[in-house]
Amino acid sequence: MSFLKKHEESDKKKKINKKINAELPFFITIVTLLATSGFGPYTIFLKIKDLELLPNVRLEGIKILKRIDILGKDPLVVMAETNEKGSNFGDFLNGWVSSIQSGGDVVNYLTSKMNAAFDMYESQQAELAKKVETIIETYMTMQVVVLAIYIIVTATSTGGVGEAPIAGDIDPLYMVIVMPPIVSVLFSFIAGKLNKSKIKELDFKKIIMFGIPGILAAIAINVLNILPDYNLYILGGALIAAALWPALNFKNKYKFSLDAETATSQIMRDVAEARKAGLGPEKCVIRTTKRKDYGLFNVVANGIANKLEWGMTLDDIFEFIKKQVTDFQILINFKVLFEIISSGGGNVNTLSTLAGVAEKIHTIEKSKREKLKPYVMVGFMLIAITGFTTLLVIESLTSLGSQLEENDVKRADLEQEAKSRFELLGIAILVQSWISGLFLGKITTGSYSGGFMYSIFLVGITIGAILIIQMKIFSVASIFG
Repeated sequence: MSFLKKHEESDKKKKINKKINAELPFFITIVTLLATSGFGPYTIFLKIKDLELLPNVRLEGIKILKRIDILGKDPLVVMAETNEKGSNFGDFLNGWVSSIQSGGDVVNYLTSKMNAAFDMYESQQAELAKKVETIIETYMTMQVVVLAIYIIVTATSTGGVGEAPIAGDIDPLYMVIVMPPIVSVLFSFIAGKLNKSKIKELDFKKIIMFGIPGILAAIAINVLNILPDYNLYILGGALIAAALWPALNFKNKYKFSLDAETATSQIMRDVAEARKAGLGPEKCVIRTTKRKDYGLFNVVANGIANKLEWGMTLDDIFEFIKKQVTDFQILINFKVLFEIISSGGGNVNTLSTLAGVAEKIHTIEKSKREKLKPYVMVGFMLIAITGFTTLLVIESLTSLGSQLEENDVKRADLEQEAKSRFELLGIAILVQSWISGLFLGKITTGSYSGGFMYSIFLVGITIGAILIIQMKIFSVASIFG
């Protein structure tokens, strides 16, 4: 029992340290900027106590303040004792204390630690991008492998090419119907663990409300066989209609997020440059946020300027930004800026450092997106090609089987069987394309909602493939015939 308890405590400590390490670069940035403005450790932790954007670091800061205020300990002693946890957080505090006690250049130490933390953050994001790339490559490989196994099993089956399986045998067609959607769902789940969303997912209830009626209507038409020759096209149209509303809504949200990310780094740099001209910090912010070239972020930026001119507090203005933006990195930049200004800081060096941090974050995120773009395009094309190839192979194998049959009655049965099997597979490929779009959206934007646009394109390509094959525009069977 004692061993299990120690193991649980160790595991819990590792999880806490992992969460703290994710927030550490931003904590070090805040400490560096406030220290540059002339604040001591105790005052800095008082400000950290109210910083909800860094919940885990905030909790550690509250613990430190309690030990100082309740036990009456010296802040430096408490900070040094925090190193007992053996975390990067404790190591940073210990170095900070050592720098103060030795009479060294504290700001220089903090600045070097901040740069090192962001270098580490950059390498972590690059490593994350590589993991995502590996996921995409593995996903594509799995789709091809499933199709290859189906072809081999069908070609070597005892029932022959294009025939339904003999009683007792497992129909290899179900491998193509069941496996790809399962693989897509599994990899979507894995991608969700790796690539976290910066944009709030669309309301699931609204997605269902707009999408389910059309899909249910398409299923009813298929089941009742009202338009037997158009079942696949009706279902494809319903899947596209179901994805249309969330795709259009998320497109605007994603564009706003990109504009906000770019605008934030520009605003921080412009504020720093305007401060060099001698303007007050508030006037620098007003002057910078009045610009009209921030894209969809103009509404928020201009709102900041207006509210500052009206005399609203910086805390109220930050709450206004928080209601409009969910991206943590954008919020932390504005929070630090407002904290510096409200604390009487805002000197040129501090604001220049903040601008450098904002630009580095923007560069890291942009670089990560650029690295993933080629892989997403490859994945997009490969999914489309795999879907077309799968349909083509099934149609070709079943058609060859019926053409080789000399008995007219049996040939008619085989043709009917081939048609039903092709339709069943077509439904599976349509659903697979729709789910694959969500997977690609999660990879690209970090949000499943971002995949509906890809779903529309993939389902559209699949419908085109079905049309080409059914019209015999391209058929392996006709070539051999």
